[in-house]
Amino acid sequence: GLLFTILTAARSGETRSALWSHVDLEAKVWSRPAELMKSGEAHTVTLSPAALAILDRARSLRTTTKDCLIFPGQGGRMMSDMTMSKLVRPTGFTVHGFRASFRTWAAEQMPTIPEAVAEAALAHLVPDQVVRAYQRAKFMEMRRKLLDAWGDYSEGHSNVLRLVS
Repeated sequence: GLLFTILTAARSGETRSALWSHVDLEAKVWSRPAELMKSGEAHTVTLSPAALAILDRARSLRTTTKDCLIFPGQGGRMMSDMTMSKLVRPTGFTVHGFRASFRTWAAEQMPTIPEAVAEAALAHLVPDQVVRAYQRAKFMEMRRKLLDAWGDYSEGHSNVLRLVS
C-alpha cells in the first residue's frame, strides 16, 4: 500500500480505504469517492504502469470476489495509519512527505506541465472561490503524463522506494 500511495501521490487514508470497486483497470484510473477525500469532492487518479503493477500483485493476494479493501490489514480490516508510518520511519521520511516530494519533482522535472495540473493531481482545491468556479478542467491527459513520468522516476531513481517496498 505504501508504494501505491507514493506512486499515486495519494494521502495514506485514501489508499488505506481504497476498494476494488474504485479502480477501473481498463481505463487505468482510481476514482475516489467524495467521502474518502479531504476536500469532500470526488477525485480520479490516473494509474501509471508502476501503480498498475502493484494492483496486479495485490489482486493475486485477494481472497474474495466481493468488493473489499485493496490493501487490507489484519483480518481484512483497514490497516492503521501507523502501519505505513512505521515502514518509512527508519528512512527519516514521512508518508505525507512523499506528496511534497512529488510536487517538488513536478515543478523541477516537468516544467512543461502547468502548476494547475500538478495541483489537480494532488486533489488540491484552488483556494480562490471565483477562480475555482470558472476553473473546472480536470487535465486528465496531462495528469496521466505527469503520473506516468513520476512512476518511471520513482522506479528508476529512488533508493527510498527500494527501502520501503
